[in-house]
Amino acid sequence: MNVQELLDILFPSGGQKQFTRDQKNILNHPNGPGWVLAGPGSGKTDVLTVLVLRLLYVDNDPIQKKRVPPESIVVTTFTQKAARNLEDRISQYRAKVVAAHPDLASVDVSKLRIGTLHGLCNDLLQEFRAPNYQNVRLMDEFEQTMFVHEHASLIKQPDKAATVAFWQAFPWMFGPEQWKPTYTNPPNRWDSTEALVKLLNRLVEDRVSIVDLRAAGGQLRVLADLYDEYVKHLETNYRCDFSQLQARFLSFLQTSLGQSFRDGDGTAINQGIQWVLVDEYQDTNPMQEGIYFELAKRKPYNLVVVGDDDQAMYRFRGGSVECMVTFDDACEVFLGVPKAQVARYPLVDNFRSHKDIVTFFDDYIRAFPVMAKRGARAPKPPIRAKKIIPETYPAVGRLRAAGLSDLAVVFAKTVRGLVDEKVVNDPSECCLLLKSTRESPRNAGPYVEALISEGFDVYNPRNKAFAEQEEVQGLLGALLAVADPARRYATDPKNRNSVPVGEPGVRATYDRLAAADRDLADYVNRATNALKAKPGQPLDANLQELAYYLISLEPFSSWQQNPVRRVRLGRLTKLLEAYSSMPVLDPATGRPRPGVSRGFMRASDQYPGEVDARWLGSFYYLFLGYVLEAGFDDEEDEDVIVPAGMVPVMTMHQSKGLQFPFVLVGHMGQNPGISATHQLETLFSNYPANPGRTFTRAPASERAEMDLIRQYYVAYSRAQYALILLGTNAQFSGQAVPTGPTPSWLRLRTNLL
Repeated sequence: MNVQELLDILFPSGGQKQFTRDQKNILNHPNGPGWVLAGPGSGKTDVLTVLVLRLLYVDNDPIQKKRVPPESIVVTTFTQKAARNLEDRISQYRAKVVAAHPDLASVDVSKLRIGTLHGLCNDLLQEFRAPNYQNVRLMDEFEQTMFVHEHASLIKQPDKAATVAFWQAFPWMFGPEQWKPTYTNPPNRWDSTEALVKLLNRLVEDRVSIVDLRAAGGQLRVLADLYDEYVKHLETNYRCDFSQLQARFLSFLQTSLGQSFRDGDGTAINQGIQWVLVDEYQDTNPMQEGIYFELAKRKPYNLVVVGDDDQAMYRFRGGSVECMVTFDDACEVFLGVPKAQVARYPLVDNFRSHKDIVTFFDDYIRAFPVMAKRGARAPKPPIRAKKIIPETYPAVGRLRAAGLSDLAVVFAKTVRGLVDEKVVNDPSECCLLLKSTRESPRNAGPYVEALISEGFDVYNPRNKAFAEQEEVQGLLGALLAVADPARRYATDPKNRNSVPVGEPGVRATYDRLAAADRDLADYVNRATNALKAKPGQPLDANLQELAYYLISLEPFSSWQQNPVRRVRLGRLTKLLEAYSSMPVLDPATGRPRPGVSRGFMRASDQYPGEVDARWLGSFYYLFLGYVLEAGFDDEEDEDVIVPAGMVPVMTMHQSKGLQFPFVLVGHMGQNPGISATHQLETLFSNYPANPGRTFTRAPASERAEMDLIRQYYVAYSRAQYALILLGTNAQFSGQAVPTGPTPSWLRLRTNLL
């Protein structure tokens, strides 16, 4: 079978799908490094899917003489949802291939190595029983934060003067409302913990030389010592975080066992890794870049990366858009392949949006002088609109009002009109995109209130209000009602630093629910009576089991029929599981006590009907305090973009990869600000672990501007049929990044609605 035969099987003549010349060029990539620059709505997922099928099934073609074993193909995606989507498409297309060629049914696509890089690193280290990854629990972000809080000497045993001196070297790690370097007291312990976690992760992700960092002296030496201390605690407690996971996998690849996995052993069973395909490469960090090039370090270096530097949005999570912009440089550094020999494939046909929308967002990103500077963008031609929309109408417009509250009303009435006039089939087709969706007066609050006033349900999972939801507070309150029914621990003056300020509100929510449902109150009473009967003894159920029983009762059982409430309760039970799994340290040795975890509950021998005070102290401070104060987002159902009947209010990051018929974008008054991420990049670039691969980055102020431009570029390119910008009169008459490089730029390109 050759490539054209494969396309004919997948998309028979007369079918709607027709690959463009640019897409076919990618499918015909012979070998070696490939650099796919895929613009918004350009069909990159279909191209990536068919490229995988080409490797699996083509064996009679000038570009490919034999099939590639599925286990020799690595494909990484940015999210688990994207990995599942890719697997589903491959399975669907495989059925067509097998129907035409039954002899190809023996090709087992389940052996493809598809997933997020974190998932693949974890799976492969376990599969090959890597010595540096045995009997290890992989911690998520929540577990890592609690682990650092409990183990880091900077947090655990603070020397006030030394701690203040340390954070004075990194003042930009805190917002002005959190801490200032002029303060004589150190930052809040939870704020310090989150800042230290970011520092520890970035040291790994940016591939910083700890040796050089220590040699720099001062507080950088202290940071290097904190890093070594953290790594030692991870090893002692058999824990690993996501950043360390990548570091361990790169180390594994550089061992003889890892090289055998990559290069094969000359047998048919182990032919090694022959192709590495990477999606969303613009959000790769230097550590991940090192992994990809190590995986592909086998001639002819079949590494194909797919992405769009204009849609890079995750610098705050460690992503370095420079990896995408300078991919050809990396090929020369890591593989010895001259830049001129790196195949470049632009995908610039947009099949998503109305031509006026395409023209608008493409003009937008090209209009800023900073985006025209050398190294700001990968070279690519303009985006071309290919979606056929016969109706003629103004597809890009502005809605404005005197102030935000008035603007929110205009916005909500516009959505009401679109629904009532049946311009859209469902409210979920009208998406509001904002830089932040906190339901505060300056962010999403007025919009949400106006939508509710118009009778709409709102879907806003990233409102940072997870802990304020009724079902979350109710379950937490029920757990407290079992563990500390008389609030003896909570009201004891000596425990005031352990009990979060939100505890009374959690209790009040439970009291209201228990008053309305007798079964819930009766169960809590039975549980406390059981505690009275077993003073000083372990409970029959651990914390996690107690939570699962509680949510089987009303009103939690009915709430689980609601998709939004169900996901929240699922998120909370996962957090409880993570907390329950944490070992309890022996105060004398600092090591975990064998067989004892945070979920292990014991009845108090001093106060019948209550849980042991030591357990309560840990639960109040380590778990409840963090959940109530951290500002968690809601957990999102990856299989449901937006529940039907609800208007989505999303962050621009959340909208990445999505599309909506009508997109309304707010926060028109935004201007760039230099963040902690930009400061860390500048600082850590002085201590590269691999001096041969460094980035010549723009000044922090320019990086901040480019990041904000890209954020709004992503927002503008989500719209299919209409893009509406929401702003106050002052925002549209002034000059800010979302409105273009000059005050007149937006006015000349949009219609006032």
